[in-house]
Amino acid sequence: MNDMRKQRAIVIGATGAAGQNVVESLANHPWFELSALAASSRSAGMTYEKAIEDARFFEKTPGNEVLAMNVMDVEKVSPRDYDLAFSALPSEVARVQESRFAEYVPVISTASAYRYEPDVPILLPDVNPRHAKLIKTQREKRGWEGFICPGPNCTTVGLVVSLKPLIDVYGVRAIHVVSEQSLSGAGEKGLRLDSAYRMSVEMNVLPYIEGEEGKVEKETNKILGRLSGDGVKDAGIIVGATCTRVHVQTVHTEAVYVDTKKPCSVEEAKETMRSYVSEAQKLKLPSMPEKTIKVFDEPEMPQPKLHRQYGGDVTLVGRLRKDPVFKNGLAYIVTSDNLDKGAGGGAVQSAEYLKAKRYF
Repeated sequence: MNDMRKQRAIVIGATGAAGQNVVESLANHPWFELSALAASSRSAGMTYEKAIEDARFFEKTPGNEVLAMNVMDVEKVSPRDYDLAFSALPSEVARVQESRFAEYVPVISTASAYRYEPDVPILLPDVNPRHAKLIKTQREKRGWEGFICPGPNCTTVGLVVSLKPLIDVYGVRAIHVVSEQSLSGAGEKGLRLDSAYRMSVEMNVLPYIEGEEGKVEKETNKILGRLSGDGVKDAGIIVGATCTRVHVQTVHTEAVYVDTKKPCSVEEAKETMRSYVSEAQKLKLPSMPEKTIKVFDEPEMPQPKLHRQYGGDVTLVGRLRKDPVFKNGLAYIVTSDNLDKGAGGGAVQSAEYLKAKRYF
């Protein structure tokens, strides 16, 4: 897109764990200029470095220039000063602030506040790019110049990416997924070394994450559904989820059990996943990998510890085998980076896709 000037971006909710991930994902981006940072009034007026000094979670520094930026009060920022906003606000705050920004500019969000609204897409450009068409409906319905476009819950990401090729070719009747979610998926309480929550997970498995299973079940059907009128018709998949927290710093692991509508051999499933190429790949977006799924034949892969050797934005699949419980059963392990793909990195990919398709 040689005719594109850099878009002025603001990150609202920039000081939390998800916000920091958005900031580092935007640093030195070829299409978007990180122009401003905003958070609650507690951080307003501080340098970014000062605002996050007690809770700094960067995996790679965004640079001294970003750390020296002053943090603004999100309630006092004028959306009209920017071309787009990335939101990593807590959901209750996002409900108010994202709509205020969306009156004027696109809002790409990591929050769940608007995910389940009928006219709001839960966008993964390499899975459901057509759902972006809901933005036109959203603007007309709400009278906004901008729009809100959230990404999925980080646990949903690896699941739907791996299911997309199978549902396209064989259909999917039912799935069950058991997640082993990393500490970073819990945000600050999971990342702080001295937090009671983190210490409760140490050398342990927590068998319940509040609200997580419902999000996975609901979002999977919306993301894999099809556009119908002014909304999305759910995919109609029977979804069961068991979500747990494990003592792993980053990258979620999931054991997935699938019942396809048409019979599918293990080799056919592997080839279907390996050959999958989405519209987003064809557009050659700056942050999008050439292939969105890597399938392993080695029985000891994938592993969260080794995931990033293959790229944080790639979904890894392994141990793909027949499952005897379902009629047309397949079973496999998937790993997905809950930060590089499930938070800030995924938000930036969505912004790239929407810009390339001229939604802003």
